[in-house]
Parts: sequence; C-alpha cells; structure tokens
Amino acid sequence: MTADRTGVYRHIEAHQAEHLAAIQALIRQPSVSLERQSLDSCAALMRDSLAQAGCADAAVLDVGDGYPGVFGSIACGRPATLLVYGHYDVRPVGVEPWTHPPFEAALLPFAGFPQVVMGRGAAAKGPLQAFINAVGSMMAVAGSLPVNLVFLLEGAEIMGSPNYPALVAQREAAVRSATALYGPRASQDAKGAVSITLGYKGLILLELVASGKSWGRGPAAGAVHSATNAVVDNPAWRLVQAMATLTDATGSHFTVPALQAALATPKPIEDWERPHLDALAARLSAAEPNAVIPGLSPATPVQHFRDGLSGTALLERYMYGPSMNISGLRAGYTGPGTKSFLLPDTATATMDIRLVTETTAAEIIAILRRHLDEHGFPDVAIDARCTYDHNQTPDDADLIRAALGLLAARGLPTSIWPMQAYGGPWAHYGKVFGIASVQGAAPGHGARSQTSDEFFVLQGSGPVAGLSALESYFVDFLDAYAATAGG
Repeated sequence: MTADRTGVYRHIEAHQAEHLAAIQALIRQPSVSLERQSLDSCAALMRDSLAQAGCADAAVLDVGDGYPGVFGSIACGRPATLLVYGHYDVRPVGVEPWTHPPFEAALLPFAGFPQVVMGRGAAAKGPLQAFINAVGSMMAVAGSLPVNLVFLLEGAEIMGSPNYPALVAQREAAVRSATALYGPRASQDAKGAVSITLGYKGLILLELVASGKSWGRGPAAGAVHSATNAVVDNPAWRLVQAMATLTDATGSHFTVPALQAALATPKPIEDWERPHLDALAARLSAAEPNAVIPGLSPATPVQHFRDGLSGTALLERYMYGPSMNISGLRAGYTGPGTKSFLLPDTATATMDIRLVTETTAAEIIAILRRHLDEHGFPDVAIDARCTYDHNQTPDDADLIRAALGLLAARGLPTSIWPMQAYGGPWAHYGKVFGIASVQGAAPGHGARSQTSDEFFVLQGSGPVAGLSALESYFVDFLDAYAATAGG
C-alpha cells in the first residue's frame, strides 16, 4: 500500500447504511434488457452514483438503440489508468418461484450467511456499486485516487453486448488512455476461494434467418396453414438444411473447411499456464466435473461429456476447444397459448460460437457467409449481434500481481483459470488496446444469477467477505495496482 487508508476504512464503515441503500436502489430497478424494462431509469441512477463518487463528467450515453451506456471518469494525474467495465442490465426473472419478490431487494439471512440482499441482478449490481462506494469513500477522505479511472458501463450485457463498440466510439479517447481493464465482481465461492480468470474465448453471437421472402419460395407475407405444405415450401426446413452444413451430425466438429483451417493450429499452452492447469486438474480429480467447470451445476448435472472426455482432457477441451452452440430455434407462432398447424414464413436460429484463434471474429463471420453462399444458401441471412475476439492476460501482469498479492496477504486461496469459455467486450478490448484485463479477482460472494433467489452477501461467514470488507479490498486493490504499475 502506498498510503495510510485508515480514514477511508472508517468512512466505509460509517457509511454502510448509505452504501447498502445505493445497492438496494439499483436492484429495485427491473432493468431486464431482454424485455427493455427501466433501462433509461437504471442508467440515470448509475450516472448519478458515479457523479456522487467523484465523476464530474458522468453521463448517460445514448447510441439510439434503447440500451444506454454510462460513462464517467476521475483524472488524478496518475501514470496508471483503469478502464472499469460493468453492466446494469439483468436477466429475466424466470419461471422458478422466488422466496421474496425479485425486485424488492430484501435483506435476510440466506444460504448460510447472516445477511444477504436478494433480488434479480444482486450478484452483479452489488459488487459494481460496492466498487463505486469504495471510490466515493476514497475521494471523500483523500480527495484523490492512486490511479485514474474511466468507467464505461453497459445495459445490454445479457444480450451479448451488441452495442459496446458504439459506446467505446463515443468516448474512444478516454478509454484508449487505459493501462488496464478491470471489472468489479465478487468472485469468492461459498467456501472462500477466489476465482481468477486470465483468459476468455472469443464470442460470436449471431442469428441465422431463413425467410420465404428472401428465398423466393414458401410463404412471404405471413404464415399459412400447414395443410398447404404438400405444395408450399417451408423456410424452417431451409434453415435446418443450411445449419446441417456447418457441423457433423453430433454438432461437435465443424465441417466448414475454412473454419477448420483457422482452427488447425491450436493455441499453444504457455509454460506459465501449466501450474494453473495442474491445480485445476487436481480439483477435477477430487470432485465431480459439474462442481468444477464454470457454467455447470451439481443441481442440474450433465451425465455424459462429448467424446467420452474426462479429467485433464475434459478440462482442456472446455478451456481451449471450439464450440458452435444453438441456443434458440424459432419458427411460427411464439406468443402465449397455441396456434396449431402453421407453415411459417420465417425461421430463426440463435447461435453462439466460442473460439480461441487468431482469426478475428469478423473474419469468422465472413467465412460462414462464403460457406453458405457456396453451398446454395445465399438467402439465409447472418445477423451478427456481437463479434468479440479472445484474449489472455499472463499471470505476471501488473494488474494480476496486484490482486494475487492482496489475496495472499489475506490468506485467501485462489483458483486461477488461464482460459474460460465465456467471452465479451472486456476481453476483446483488452486485446484491441493491448492492456491487461481481469474481471473480479476479489473477495465477496453472490450466486443464483440464472435462477430464482439471486443474492449478494452483505455480512460474510468465515472467509467469505461481506460488503465492508469487499469495499476495503477495492481500496487496497487500487493502491496495489498503482504500486505495481509504477504509480
């Protein structure tokens, strides 16, 4: 640490009621991006929170699509500048029953913790606001920060961050000043280990669309009765046939020659990655894969893995292997109730492709376009929602050394992932700007973001940090990064 922060810690403790109130106010905004709920009001709330923390230029960024971003910066004349990534949008409530209303932000004991705040978005909004709270306390006590900060927050992360490039374009000079990119997240598991992800696969989110209008066959202006299928072509079959040219029958292996060529030389596993891989492999051998691999859960276990993989081979395939997933297929009537016997005029497949390759995401889209054209499907449209490249930050980067040093000083175990199958703008822009990038690498715990009763821990238990401890950690993290970066 480069300064005595006793006054800042005291300020954090003295203002816990206000800090918690700010978190609850965010959670009470039902900012469901997929349903376009209260995005403007939640963005305005985030802008006001940044302004209160010390961002004199805090602003809502309107890029004309209904998913505003939020910008703010604090310039303190320091050598190092953190670009702070976060999002205020949340997933839909879902169909599972909630113990408390999902946007009430109820305070209660839960999951073995003395107090949590429960609500949709709590696991993401809580740590982000905690970081802003910590910055506000530092500014209130010291009037300055050990690093410069640039916040660029989005409202469409749950949709794949389709407009983040447009947000960057509105404040490009500011974001390009960053020496590292950080996403405030609480990344302890329920037992206290802190997960740190150093790399992310590239992420392409797209829709393939077959329509009677583009095809020149089948219904062109709305669905017709399925009884006519004997004499009328169906765009849904057109879509299925186009998709079948992309992979083998299992969906496990690509059959697009140019894509195969792009993936023919796998990313080499660097020497520094090996110890982390070995540690993860040891965890995997001691536990069931559903309890170790991110994205899986023992509550809904997968019984068999592709190609019979297990152990280290399963781990490496998850971390570095390519995937082309179909997350949604839609044709005909998709509203409430049932409209039977339809022959649709449009069919859509939502797909996410996750790759570790030096071929850019934009080039992958071009490869798919050429492939469909060459196989007789020029009418099947590709609507690319996001195209983000993979990136990896080595474990000796200043940003990572700062986090690992702090966590070690607190006696907290870490679980380091050299690569994960997730991806997004934080990794992409780390690569574009040539800077280190990490999300989380912090104590604190939140969970259940994909089901009911999502929560964020306010009062910890054992090694799991509560709100004030997390905010104090963020203070020390800014000091540590400034020191390792030569500030």
